Amino acid sequence: MLKGKMTIELTDVNTGEKETIEEENMVTNALAEIFRPLGHLMNADSIYNNNNMYYQKFLGGLLLFDNPIEEDANQLFAPANTNLVGCAVYNTQNNTTGKMRGGYNQTESEFNAKQRYMKFVYDFSTSQANGTISCVALTHQQGGYTSYGSSDAVLQSQSMVITPFSSTLHYVYPSCTGASTGDQYSGYTLGTTELLFLLDTDNDMAYYFKIKSANTISIVRRRLYLKSVSIFENPYSQKALIDETELDQLSISLSTNYISFNFDTKNNYLYICSSANYYTAPNGTYQITRIRLRDYAISQWTMTNTANENINTNGMRFAFCYDGFIYLRGYNSPYETYKVEIGNSANITKIKRSGMSSNDCIPVFAIDGRIYYQYFSNSPHLYILNTETDEMLKTENYCIYAANNSPAYTPVLNHPLHMYCSYGSWSTGPFFIVANYLGTINNLSEPVTKTADKTMKITYTIQEQ
Repeated sequence: MLKGKMTIELTDVNTGEKETIEEENMVTNALAEIFRPLGHLMNADSIYNNNNMYYQKFLGGLLLFDNPIEEDANQLFAPANTNLVGCAVYNTQNNTTGKMRGGYNQTESEFNAKQRYMKFVYDFSTSQANGTISCVALTHQQGGYTSYGSSDAVLQSQSMVITPFSSTLHYVYPSCTGASTGDQYSGYTLGTTELLFLLDTDNDMAYYFKIKSANTISIVRRRLYLKSVSIFENPYSQKALIDETELDQLSISLSTNYISFNFDTKNNYLYICSSANYYTAPNGTYQITRIRLRDYAISQWTMTNTANENINTNGMRFAFCYDGFIYLRGYNSPYETYKVEIGNSANITKIKRSGMSSNDCIPVFAIDGRIYYQYFSNSPHLYILNTETDEMLKTENYCIYAANNSPAYTPVLNHPLHMYCSYGSWSTGPFFIVANYLGTINNLSEPVTKTADKTMKITYTIQEQ
């Protein structure tokens, strides 16, 4: 059992007056999730060698938030009503111009193997982490790089994920499925391609959808082979068909020239957006089709572009639907981002950009009210859209899993830390864990405010009992 305690020391640089706050934390289920196999999928070499020592990797990042976070062991990510105030990384200094991340105090930090504790000590200068602090949390080492976004983040060569295990049982590459399977990387052929949108490892099945015609969609389920393997099948080269369900006739015909899709993990909906053209002019229309996972119930809307510019409807990630809204980008630079209520085109909001001149990224997934956007190229970068504040921020993390080649990321049902990476019919990818999880939650009895006339030292001790 892990137990943690934390001390914040604020020192006025003018008077020398010191304020000390001491709190104890709770440990979430994040570490248990990391070590919980996905079926029989767990690579011991990866989990033991690539991530040791665990205290350095799995709890080697520090996150400071402006609002309390519910002390629930299953609260694995910071919700959108909390904003990052500061952060820090084990054994790393902040030598950038970014003012959110502090530095690791190697002299005062201590690892004691005999008494089984690690004391992390982080220092913040007068210019760093200024603001109100209500909650402190430990995260993965890579999650300590302003992974919830800031306006002045300076790119670092750190991804946003870790890969604690590997697998050759891939679910998109046709040579590994024995079917015409695809994803957001590969595109699709009308009437043929099964597009992966969800993995259900607990029930050992992968979900795909197939647009059979402008008026017909089917849901296809195939075997994952993570729970059981038949001696009469080859799980590497064939993902056996479980069933294919043709849905009721669509009330609105799809414009099948251009489609985009994503799965909303908050409400368990598959969204398919469709358009006749690669951009939609003001007052032009596009369609949204929503399929509820539990019973395949269908809802559809014809939406009108109420932005004062053309919106991009090209590519298989031109839109992202989440919690009752669709997020779209303008077709031309600076690629403004718009939030539109699904079913009510008149309710439109332009997203505020903080720290970037344009949004040249595409949406890849959403977690707890934040949509992650990535630009894939030789100069990758990662933005985060907060759906509660309608603000887009940038991170020090330069990519999710991969920087180039635009991989697709598929959620894993009931495993909130996990995602699956794929590259259509070009290559294969792994399962991974999103690294900015909350390993601990430590709400302060009373919020404290750090100002530019104060330095701050945070000592966070985690002990095994």
